[in-house]
Amino acid sequence: MEAYVEQILSHPLLILFLSLVCMLLLFAVLKGLVKLMLVACGLVALYFGYLHFFAESYPLPEIDFSPVIEWKDQIEEVLPYDLNVTFSDRNETADPE
Repeated sequence: MEAYVEQILSHPLLILFLSLVCMLLLFAVLKGLVKLMLVACGLVALYFGYLHFFAESYPLPEIDFSPVIEWKDQIEEVLPYDLNVTFSDRNETADPE
């Protein structure tokens, strides 16, 4: 590995070529990230525009939480008070010897 590094460092033209390749790769990655960010910003703007202009035409439905509250009341009877339960590492399904 050190031989490759010394060979690269001894040739200034090779260093210039490799630095140009690295700069082109960095530019391509940044260009792709900028495009991705622009598309994401466009989609977010479309979403907020949709919410702004069509909120009255298509209102969000009201959610009825009463079944959830009933389930919560029924489940509280069987839930332990301390949910930080630790389980043993023993294999309790095995036949005792």
